[in-house]
Amino acid sequence: MTETEGLHRSSPSPFGIKMADRVSGKPLHVDISDLPMKKGIITNRNKFILGPSGSGKSFFTNHMCRQYYEQGTHIVLVDTGNSYQGLCNLINRKTNGQDGVYFTYTEENPISFNPFFTDDNVFDIEKRESIKTLILTLWKRDNEPPSRAEEVALSNAVSQYIDKLKTDRKLIPSFNTFYEFVRDDYKKVLEEKKVREKDFDIANFLNVLEPYYRGGEYDFLLNSDKQLDLLSKRFIVFEIDSIKGAPVKAA
Repeated sequence: MTETEGLHRSSPSPFGIKMADRVSGKPLHVDISDLPMKKGIITNRNKFILGPSGSGKSFFTNHMCRQYYEQGTHIVLVDTGNSYQGLCNLINRKTNGQDGVYFTYTEENPISFNPFFTDDNVFDIEKRESIKTLILTLWKRDNEPPSRAEEVALSNAVSQYIDKLKTDRKLIPSFNTFYEFVRDDYKKVLEEKKVREKDFDIANFLNVLEPYYRGGEYDFLLNSDKQLDLLSKRFIVFEIDSIKGAPVKAA
């Protein structure tokens, strides 16, 4: 390290990106997220990178993602054009295959995962909330916010299903078995508790999510047989370039 590194207009923040002054070439440390938030300069961390073809948008984003990843950030990228395949492969090799997951969409092999699979069979608060948020998004996709009663009912369903996974080792974790648990076991729980239909309409819930269940149009999406715990990965890329030319199905 030279005596000028980190001393030329660098941010004092511990989190940021290594860059260089375009005039002097001196190294800089720039925080475009945390410090501006703390100072009230910005109110969110959204970014919009604009530039003509060949101006370096992907180069900068690759550099930013690598810097953020090395500082402990969780990164999920949705890309068209394989711009981040090299970085993903680098991270995969560097971690001996423990991180850096690259999904490529094709009609023959569509993207799929299993939100209920874990490597260690441990479901902490973050994992439970991620599952609940995913199901809520699929269920209430028309910008209709869930009621408090619906959120509580879904949280209970997820928690009780996870408890059953821990006690019944023969139960295969997947959306299919979660759907069946809600349809059979959890329905009886709601009846015993006399939960009103207006508070949690289980028939509507099952009907809306049926396309993701066995035999449905999107049954592949949440029932991957690949034993991959995405919540334990910090760098994931979904490459969907092939979707651009795919025909749009009517809902």
